[in-house]
Amino acid sequence: MKHLHPARFGGISRRTLVIAASVVPLFIILVSLVLATLALLALVKVQLAMDQAKSTITTALDTRQQMTSASGRALAQADINVVEQDASAAYTTLHSSFALNVLGSLPPLHRQRESLSQLVRDVGQTAAIGNGLLHQVNGLSGTTRGLTIPIPRLKSLQVSVSSAHDQLLTLDRPSNGLWGPLRSARASFDAKDSKLVALLETGSNVLSYALPLVGGDGPRQYLIAGENDAEMRDQGEVLSVALMHSVNGSFSLDNTGPSDAPLPQPVAVPLPSGTQAIFGSLQPTQLWQSVNATADFPLSGQIMQAMYQQMTGIHVNGVIALDVPTLVSLLRLYGPVSVPGIDQPVTAANASDILLHQLYTQFSYGNQAPRHDDVSAVADAVVHKMKTEHVDLAALAVALAKDVAGRHLLAWDENPSYEALIVNSGGSGAIDTKDSDRTFHLSVQSATAAKLDYYVTTRILMVVAITKQNDAVVTTYATISNHAPAGQGPSFQLGPDYINSFTPGQYVTRIYLWSPKGSHTASGISESGLVLNQTATSVLPQQQQTVNFTTVIPNAVRNGHLSLQLVPQPSLVPAQVSVQIVGGPNWNVVGPSYVTAGLDKTLAADWALTPR
Repeated sequence: MKHLHPARFGGISRRTLVIAASVVPLFIILVSLVLATLALLALVKVQLAMDQAKSTITTALDTRQQMTSASGRALAQADINVVEQDASAAYTTLHSSFALNVLGSLPPLHRQRESLSQLVRDVGQTAAIGNGLLHQVNGLSGTTRGLTIPIPRLKSLQVSVSSAHDQLLTLDRPSNGLWGPLRSARASFDAKDSKLVALLETGSNVLSYALPLVGGDGPRQYLIAGENDAEMRDQGEVLSVALMHSVNGSFSLDNTGPSDAPLPQPVAVPLPSGTQAIFGSLQPTQLWQSVNATADFPLSGQIMQAMYQQMTGIHVNGVIALDVPTLVSLLRLYGPVSVPGIDQPVTAANASDILLHQLYTQFSYGNQAPRHDDVSAVADAVVHKMKTEHVDLAALAVALAKDVAGRHLLAWDENPSYEALIVNSGGSGAIDTKDSDRTFHLSVQSATAAKLDYYVTTRILMVVAITKQNDAVVTTYATISNHAPAGQGPSFQLGPDYINSFTPGQYVTRIYLWSPKGSHTASGISESGLVLNQTATSVLPQQQQTVNFTTVIPNAVRNGHLSLQLVPQPSLVPAQVSVQIVGGPNWNVVGPSYVTAGLDKTLAADWALTPR
């Protein structure tokens, strides 16, 4: 009988083929598992480095106060050095890992590996740019003395900030097509990159204007308008003026004095029709006290330039307006000042009370000249201290940036190119420069010849309902509280003026609401680039009154979102604002429908809406 032998194929038995068919896939699986494990370990190492870098960048963005001292910047540079090292180590890991190189060559994974590598490079580049800027800021701040700023270093920093902006602008890359954590990491970096780009754009504009402001392009003169927060217009009433000279990085101040005397005739600056209709009766082109009743500070700046030239014969290149909160910021940085007419040092803690309350109670109705002298003396003393004391330039910039955001510090320049820089940096005070079709602005203005705004606070409630036509109906409630003491006798601060008020401490006010461009309101008129309407009320001491306005914004919901912003009035105490969204018959509000904040800067809010 013949023996049966396993079938053979090309000299290889069937059994061998069966074993091979079983072993080879197992081997491939084992190799893949090993490669995947090694790749995962490499990715964990990369992720740890990137998480640390993300934390450092987030801290730098959220705690910018750290950048306002040499020691703080040294710590920030040390952290950024770690980010650079982490990014370099992560990049080395990505490109030295055999497992990642093998798996990354596979078509489905190639895009992911390349995108991760790009993200690591972007983080490293961001850190290197930040390091370079901090080094330059240290150099500029270290060579600044008082109000003398080295122009070449300032120019060099502006060029570097502009270059950094352009470089970071290119690092915002699409995250579509990326997977899971990588997609999230890319999107997170892009969000922070966008924030950095916006900050650098503002910084570049500020530095570009700082150069002519400090006389880097030749001698310039500016009118300094001192605004009184105890008698509000849209900003504080202009009661004092000074002339600032700047040349080759140095400042000086003279001709400080009151500006409460009316001009003999109006200046020849034409008012827009809406401004004339609402504010013309207040004589804003002739009375310093009325020049900034409008919210259009660029217009007020032009008028003040012409008024100062008529009053003194001196032509100024621009106008800088600042109020008591800005003076408080400077006192906080430079320390207290002493002046002969005031029996205590003026500090950041007591300046508002001294300048807006105590001096009014110290002098009688017909003897306000000494008060004017004391206020001017305080301003002169602060400027003198700024000229002689060294303060970190970054700390000064951060402090003044907060005042700009609250509209306590505003600027206008006659040169259109310079004015564009002011507008782009947010320092123009104009209320219609960004998203004008979504912007509100509420202004509470004194209608009496008293100084009662020291005692006045404002609360704003905006209730927003969406109609079937997707219009937003916004009801704005403004509650005015008068904290003046009751039962007092007549005084310069408490009144009455016997024209609009007849009880000491009675606060008579005109209340203006600017609504978004293109919106509809009762008796609305175009003014300051938005739609304005007004009302008036009287509030007795220790009482409050509420007024309301209704605004309709057509087609308010766009791409499933409703966006609104509220620009602050620069009052002594920031208004408290709350906004409540009611979805209406067609929309549900995603997330919290109620927002509340202190209005010390523009409040911008966005709500996602889903169809019902």
